[in-house]
Amino acid sequence: MLVLSRADLARLLEPRAVIRAVETAFREQAAGRVRALPRAAMPMSDDALFLTMTSSLPRRRALGTKLVTVVPGNRRRGLPTLHASYVLSDPDTGRPAAFLEAGFLTGIRTGATSALAARHLARRDSHVVTCFGAGFQAGFQLQCLAAALPVRRVAVVGRDPARARAFARRMQGLLGVPVAVAEDARAAVRAADVVTLATTSNRPVLRGRDLRPGTHVDAVGAFRPTTREVDTETVRRARVVVDTYEGCWAEAGDVLLPIREGAIGRRHVVAELGQVVSGRRAGRRSAREITLFKSVGYAPEDAVTARLAVDLARRRRLGREVDLS
Repeated sequence: MLVLSRADLARLLEPRAVIRAVETAFREQAAGRVRALPRAAMPMSDDALFLTMTSSLPRRRALGTKLVTVVPGNRRRGLPTLHASYVLSDPDTGRPAAFLEAGFLTGIRTGATSALAARHLARRDSHVVTCFGAGFQAGFQLQCLAAALPVRRVAVVGRDPARARAFARRMQGLLGVPVAVAEDARAAVRAADVVTLATTSNRPVLRGRDLRPGTHVDAVGAFRPTTREVDTETVRRARVVVDTYEGCWAEAGDVLLPIREGAIGRRHVVAELGQVVSGRRAGRRSAREITLFKSVGYAPEDAVTARLAVDLARRRRLGREVDLS
């Protein structure tokens, strides 16, 4: 079995290749050639979760399961709140083929999915991005968006000013465009072509009344039915596309809470990403339309990204082989 560490994945996976990989996953989904189990969540304690995500894409030889723990109390221990690993199996024999660190895997596939959605939902002349969040996932959001759109400037909105400044400096070095901490969050939203949200907030940090016509919003941080990053007005004003209906109706508080309030109905969600990517449903329809992509995560994104990493690793002779017998 091939073992790939986070450092190995950082050498192997780059945004454009992962965007192409997740695009194949959504095209396969639209064609009915994907098998995916609903995400299973088991409480570990009052606020900690153990999650599993399993899927199979036979034509891509991608079969596997991601194991995730989310432990908010780890912040007090000086540890990451999320730990993840991925087991990729041989689709013919069922033999474990690879074991991958999946924190990096999850980060880049989530960013790549957002970038894929932005290609269809953001204006093609989107140059200015406002990013809510200054952590691990926010970095992947920006790197992947910059691979899909002609980004020229980024504003960062974060709760911790020092952390936000450090994040902005690092992103500026990686992206090669000006990245600065926003002095006024509402002004940064009004100036943005794209707003991306990758926070751990349980309450809305984005107000829909601040969005100007033509803005695209990308929300990936909240993944429980009772939490959200965007307010009801954002959802009400937007053309809404989700990664999957199944995930949305089970976990997307950003959408479920406005439905419970009576502000929108289920038909307000117009498409799954696979339907848009395959051309079965329209993405952006006009330059002034506000669009929203809401993602809670989809197991086939992990499977195709893991398959890509393993194929590249074997080609480049990276990673470590372990005999389990």
